Amino acid sequence: MLVLALLAVARGEQCGGHLTADRGLIATPGFPGPFQVPIRCLWLVSSASPTASVAVHLSQLYVSAGLTFTEYAYYEPASSFQLEPRVVHRVTEENLPNTSLVVTSRPFLVVEFSLDRLEGNHLRALDGLLDVYGFNITYSIQTDASHLPDFSCTAAKCSMLGNCYATADYS
Repeated sequence: MLVLALLAVARGEQCGGHLTADRGLIATPGFPGPFQVPIRCLWLVSSASPTASVAVHLSQLYVSAGLTFTEYAYYEPASSFQLEPRVVHRVTEENLPNTSLVVTSRPFLVVEFSLDRLEGNHLRALDGLLDVYGFNITYSIQTDASHLPDFSCTAAKCSMLGNCYATADYS
């Protein structure tokens, strides 16, 4: 799987990685600009606490395909040793407008992005509106899921034509 992340890196783009900070960003290379396709990226978000969970706010999500979130009970990035994978969410045209938050029940979350072409896979249409490509989403490692906000600004909920921003603590 790490080989997938290295494909975009080999072309000089920052794509994928192992994320261990309490919060951070996951974005397509050069967001909000276009990126080279085909693209294959893998991000591993992991916590040192076995009881932690990972929350991902889909605040600037403009792709309608190719993005998958899989949680693991254990994930060893240097080998193929992974325990109990479960797909938590797969972005589709149908669920894109309704999903603003993805939350795991485990401390390891793999975010995979795979796209062969830009056309037909974005929320905005061509001819003047396709000026934002890919995604720029926020993750946070949670020790208490009861403190998660029950809202999140998304491109579909806030404005198809504007920018969607949120503060670091979503207040």
